[in-house]
Amino acid sequence: MAGKHVPAIALDERERELLNAVREADLPAADLFGDAPTLAADDVLELATTAEAVRTSEGGGPHHAVRDAGGTLLGLGVVSVLLLALRSGWSADLNIAHILVAVSVAVPFMGWIAARAFFSAGRSGAMTGVLVTAGAAALGGIASAVALGNDHIVARAVPVPILGLALIAPGIVILVWASRMQRQVLRTSWDDSDWLRRLRGGLRARFVPAAVARGHVSEIQQSLAVSDKLAFEEYGHPLVLARDIADADRTSRLRLWWLWILAGSGSPLVGAALVVTAQVWGNLTIPIASLLLLSSIVSPLVGWSRRPWVQQR
Repeated sequence: MAGKHVPAIALDERERELLNAVREADLPAADLFGDAPTLAADDVLELATTAEAVRTSEGGGPHHAVRDAGGTLLGLGVVSVLLLALRSGWSADLNIAHILVAVSVAVPFMGWIAARAFFSAGRSGAMTGVLVTAGAAALGGIASAVALGNDHIVARAVPVPILGLALIAPGIVILVWASRMQRQVLRTSWDDSDWLRRLRGGLRARFVPAAVARGHVSEIQQSLAVSDKLAFEEYGHPLVLARDIADADRTSRLRLWWLWILAGSGSPLVGAALVVTAQVWGNLTIPIASLLLLSSIVSPLVGWSRRPWVQQR
């Protein structure tokens, strides 16, 4: 049940309950409970909560984004090392333009991860600011690299293994940091205006139609106007409520499904096109492009069984 949005407390209680039942019956767990995956699936349906799903999601705190950033930097570092080895052998000259280009490539990835986290948290303003800043920084870095050219050498004949360690070290450090971060907790202090703003943002982040989102927010505003309770006291965490509303909205589920399919298929296709166009992988170009093309069909195959119009039935 790990990773299935079951709260840790509920998971521990269920484990103790099963262990006590096994001890009392004095029978093997398989004989007493039957197939373990089937039992786990049934328990997930009963014990999983929306609050836990939000807590462990991109919008629930920084852990998810930090882990994604570390994994992305590690992946970019590995690809860069392979390119250096293919193009330069065991040593390479390092110049300022190369450093600027490398940073300019990494910045949009980091910006996208941060923007995605802000979007999932219902903070569209912060998301826009991050995207604009990351885009401007990347364009500025590339423009500076073009203006400098390849004449500003920082170091000559640097061993590629040393460069490789320098390139993959940031990703590893961030992943270690992410693994040591404290458990995320959902915010419990809200004023009504901030709560309503985050509810609206959370609904839009789950692709609830704008008119439907406005209707829900307006309805809650009207109920709060005649209530002496705060929005959080009455309705709980805004992102939890937003997810519950979105899960019940067919349009939201359909949009999220299509986004998952298109992103899962489109990203490998774009990667394959870039590999073929750039022609920097030499004899590995065709095998790598072929693997990316094959991976582009994984999302449609996996996602077909999760299509919303079938699940609704």
